[in-house]
Amino acid sequence: MKALKGLPTANALIRERSEPSVAPSPVKASVLLAIAVGAVLVALAFILSDPWAVVIRIANANPLYVALACLFDFASIAFFAFAWVAAAKATGVEIGFIDGFVASVLGLMADKLVASASVSGELVRLAYVRSKRNAGYAEFLATIVVHRFLYNVAFILLLAAASVDIAARGVLPQAVSIVTAMAILSTLIASYVLLRPESLKGVSRRLARYADRLVARLYNVHSLSLGERVDSFVEAVAMSVRGAWGRKGYMILATVLMLFQWLAGALELNVLFTAVGYDVDFWVVLLSFPLHCYLTALPVGIPAALGVTEVGTLVILSALGVERSAAMAVTILVRFVEVWFELALGAIVAAAAGVTLLTSRLEWTQNLLASAGVAHGGGGN
Repeated sequence: MKALKGLPTANALIRERSEPSVAPSPVKASVLLAIAVGAVLVALAFILSDPWAVVIRIANANPLYVALACLFDFASIAFFAFAWVAAAKATGVEIGFIDGFVASVLGLMADKLVASASVSGELVRLAYVRSKRNAGYAEFLATIVVHRFLYNVAFILLLAAASVDIAARGVLPQAVSIVTAMAILSTLIASYVLLRPESLKGVSRRLARYADRLVARLYNVHSLSLGERVDSFVEAVAMSVRGAWGRKGYMILATVLMLFQWLAGALELNVLFTAVGYDVDFWVVLLSFPLHCYLTALPVGIPAALGVTEVGTLVILSALGVERSAAMAVTILVRFVEVWFELALGAIVAAAAGVTLLTSRLEWTQNLLASAGVAHGGGGN
């Protein structure tokens, strides 16, 4: 693929960034402030949860169960990736199991590092598979759209089943009912948008015009006219999404795999309760884990939703009758698994795949700009 005239290549940009005369970019003060706010929230939750009892529970936690939780987290990621491979087949796009897994792990790592409500993770997934497979951006984006829709379907099914079971026993607190209803409602709205991507044409035009101005300012490239091409691009995505419904076998398989993904995550939380020596009803775990994941995806502007997730998870578990010190201990442990274990896994996978954050970001930007001129029908190859 040829680079746009006047736009430096990714390698040139990497060399330019590595020159000794160029100072490293400073971390934005707003990000540091957001992390500080998140850390304060975690500290307050810890202090209000009988901190000595929390420390004792974590110190006495069975390391074998913590390792098992990491294994369940790994299984959850694998089911997530394989569900994407099946969803891609439904849209007529071939994504290998290895590529799907690597892209999913790298996407999760990006989500932890960048506070963007999963947007950064999806861009990384899109960029990685696009670099490995011969298809256009619209086709690959359609696979992510279908995958996310099925992710939401499994989320709602699991959340609804757990809520009905707990409510039937008369133990579903009002606060948890409200949060559950909000999660289901927002997920339904998101699912409608995913199912009908053509409904986003108006928003896409405005974003494309903004992207035109941004690219012109950063790269001095004025010939992309993304705003004029966005309608055909969105329509190409919508066409691929509609085509997926004609391959029901792959759609059913992807949905089943996604349910296994949620169940593996719930088992991860369950074994962490076992690790700290606290018995909890499995239906409580099935309800609290999806809500916990919902909190991690909120666009709060803090990397890994630090603070918001811890406080929210503690409140949900406590409302469901879990003793506060046990709830805080498990919250800390599950965050250790899903943040630090996944970051370590992402670093290992990135090293094995020969991917660096700087290289992937620059190459994705370069390739996207270079293919924008032929975005009609899904972009150039």
